[in-house]
Amino acid sequence: MSAATRVTISRFNWSWILAQLVVFGPTTFLLICRLHEAAIDMEALPDRDVMHAMHIDAFQILAWGVAFFLLGRLAPLRQPNFVDIAGAIIVCLIGRFSSAAGLAALSLFLSIIASGDVRRLAAVTVFAALFAQQAIAPILYDLLMPTLTRFDAMLVGSVVELTINGASWQGNIISVPGDHSIEVAAGCCSFRNVSIAALCWVALTKLERPEWQRLDLLVLAAAAGSQIALNIGRIYLMALSDHMYLYWHTGVGAHIFAIVASIAAVLISAFGARSVSFRLADQPFAARSH
Repeated sequence: MSAATRVTISRFNWSWILAQLVVFGPTTFLLICRLHEAAIDMEALPDRDVMHAMHIDAFQILAWGVAFFLLGRLAPLRQPNFVDIAGAIIVCLIGRFSSAAGLAALSLFLSIIASGDVRRLAAVTVFAALFAQQAIAPILYDLLMPTLTRFDAMLVGSVVELTINGASWQGNIISVPGDHSIEVAAGCCSFRNVSIAALCWVALTKLERPEWQRLDLLVLAAAAGSQIALNIGRIYLMALSDHMYLYWHTGVGAHIFAIVASIAAVLISAFGARSVSFRLADQPFAARSH
């Protein structure tokens, strides 16, 4: 071995590599586990639900990408010790059985080693949002599904009655002249789109800045409202006729809806977060909320 090679090896920062492995090792492993679970779920879905599943998973990949970016641009706080390495291994073991549980463990693990640094806690927030969207949102959906579905049916039914002569709605059934009726079922509920819009909002807001601001809640309300409005519009179109039902429920219209809803969530979250930052920069320091 030449002298130059020995000098290069001696200068190699092994502690830095170990610190990166402690952070990115379990994070990458959990992403692989999540992708594997998503692939299994896709195989079990009927064809009409594939686009919807891809719509949800696309936002999860966006959030994962933001979290990796936030972690990647930060230097390690300190040299990892045995406890840090053991924690990373435990996170991987938990994620092997459930990526959702692994995300909870990863959020806790990263929050501990972040040592209160708000920039690192921003990445933790994104992972916590991923956990909430993957594990908590389905539980809330099952609990609130009847109420949320009736809410959507009420909005669509009210608009249908106002705009179509002879139309009516009762419960979750909406009827229009011509013997065409639809039932607003659980799969048409706006909640799923709202939950992924919230995930997008968290990810893009943390990408913009590590601190939360009060005006960020208005951006969340706008992102969620756009998803509800678009979903109500889609159900309204399905209520018009059999042809429109097939087009917007299982045809090209379903893909158009997913694309438009995704673009709306991304644009509102991104430009909303940037607008809040601009507004914050224009305010006196004493007036800023932390």
